[in-house]
Amino acid sequence: IAGTTHEPMLPPLPQRRRGSTAAGYLLVIIFVASLSIHVARSGSELLGHQLPTIIRGRSYLNHPRRSIGQGEGFNGNWRISTVIQENSRADILSKRASVFPWFSQASVTIKPAERNQLQPLSSKSVLDDLASLCTDAIFQPSSQRLANDIEKYLYKKIIERYGPSNSNENCLFLAQSESAAVANGLSPSTSPSSVVGCVGLEVVPVTLDGKPEGEDVQPRPLLEFLAVDPSARGRGIGKSLLKQCEAKAREWGYDEIILQVAADNDVAINLYKKAGYSIIAEDNTILRPKEGGLFGGMGFEPALHLCLRKELSSGPFLFPKFF
Repeated sequence: IAGTTHEPMLPPLPQRRRGSTAAGYLLVIIFVASLSIHVARSGSELLGHQLPTIIRGRSYLNHPRRSIGQGEGFNGNWRISTVIQENSRADILSKRASVFPWFSQASVTIKPAERNQLQPLSSKSVLDDLASLCTDAIFQPSSQRLANDIEKYLYKKIIERYGPSNSNENCLFLAQSESAAVANGLSPSTSPSSVVGCVGLEVVPVTLDGKPEGEDVQPRPLLEFLAVDPSARGRGIGKSLLKQCEAKAREWGYDEIILQVAADNDVAINLYKKAGYSIIAEDNTILRPKEGGLFGGMGFEPALHLCLRKELSSGPFLFPKFF
């Protein structure tokens, strides 16, 4: 047709998604900045420069019972101190964890406590740390004096429950932080301060709701002393400790676990419910520590507790008990 031109039809250019491109650039910038900080710190160490670092340390005076220094926080057992660390792998790891937090979050191991860790005079003893951890996580004492009394009480109870003198089937699991240990130049198995969580399991003759007397008394796995350090919460350590206890109960040949928890401990109750535990009874006869009055000491008072139970699935590795 006269007066017309035939030009090839080209496909339209694709439209760029500005939002996604900007988000991608932002992620790249953040990653490069983090990597630059990490390389700069590592480079400073290689050149011999010492970087001051704030770390959490423990005081181990007058072992096996620590003396509590003045001006220290967290029941007198934790202290914040600024130190100049040596050029070491521990220093590098602690600084790397401050730049990349996910490195420290994956360095918690859970395993049964070793025999020497539950002996008072052993250099590897964790009894002081366990007593302090359980005191704050479970009882939350209102004063330093009450905290000290509860620690001494739990110190003895942990030995009775899970020490070598107990003939009942029992196991105490420890959650130990590798990053906390290497920050002190030690391995987790030789560093008591690396304990960030614990839980105990003991087979005792009790009723279904955890009472020592009743019509249905029989050996049952009783879970106690579940505690996680506040600095390590939100990482699934409590849930992992529960799973270890459940696996151990199956190994012993049981199909249930029972426990008792204070009715006002909402955090622990929510954790148990999410893990599949159900409330089966209430008990207002269980005693809880309290202030002993003007003359010191520690007293006890009745407090409402809930009894929870979980029925364990049989699984392929459940061995029934025939005795």
